[in-house]
Amino acid sequence: MYFAVQKVCADNNSVWNGLPAFVSAFTAFEDVIQGIQDQRVIQEMDTKGVTLDKGSAEEELIEVALKVATAVHAYATEINDNTLREKINYAPSDFTKARDTILIDICQLIHDEANGVVGNLSDYGVTAAELTSLLGKIADYEAIVAGPRNAITDRSTATSELEKLFLSGDDVLTNKLDKLLNQFTQSDPEFSTQYTSSRKIVDMGGAATGLKGKITDSSTGDRIVKAVVELPELETDRKSNASGMYHFKKVRPGIYSISASAKGYKTKEIAEVEIEEGRTNELDIELDRIIELPKGGPEQLETP
Repeated sequence: MYFAVQKVCADNNSVWNGLPAFVSAFTAFEDVIQGIQDQRVIQEMDTKGVTLDKGSAEEELIEVALKVATAVHAYATEINDNTLREKINYAPSDFTKARDTILIDICQLIHDEANGVVGNLSDYGVTAAELTSLLGKIADYEAIVAGPRNAITDRSTATSELEKLFLSGDDVLTNKLDKLLNQFTQSDPEFSTQYTSSRKIVDMGGAATGLKGKITDSSTGDRIVKAVVELPELETDRKSNASGMYHFKKVRPGIYSISASAKGYKTKEIAEVEIEEGRTNELDIELDRIIELPKGGPEQLETP
């Protein structure tokens, strides 16, 4: 509707350009339209690349940390140091299932333990340079770990700004342009008719647009009750019911990021989820259990 009004007014510029109040109002209206277009670019920003960067940094960190850990494990076994061996006794799945902060703690622990015996690890393929590389990977991962959340925050802010812009645009239309149109009903009825027609919003009808799905345990397939599913851009959330189901009954069509969390599980963020208009879209989400560190410290992960 905004674009339709803009086009009618632009096409009939010669009709109203002699009325300063209309000129000022139309300029303000075009500023609103430009602001909406700018914010939509941010709102529709592709967060997939940010998430992929984080995943790539995680893979590189795990690769180096696992190499160091297995070398120290072999060395500890050779010298019968059971304490050292158990401190760094991590399987690949321990790394991939650990949440971000715990993964960083694990890798730092591996570095520190390896650094204490680095003079004995050259025969096992690990040198001081390798440990320096591990520290660098840890730092890189720490720097990038907040990337997806920051991208989601930017999109959420853009959505909030869009709502303000639409309110401003409606105000300009209702309280300025619509009122000033009366100046032309007699002098240029064709412009008046075109403007009035452009202000009508056609109701396309059809079914409501929504989103629903089931939250389950990725390992067992069991339903998860009271999981929180969030649409950060809309600043709204829903909890899963006794059947593990969540349901957003009314959602504006568009592309969103979705966050799902539950007690005892890793938060899962899904980028670029398209909500298609006129139907209830479905998205089932699997959550991974958190591998908790023992109360005594990060020396050993507890096997679930």
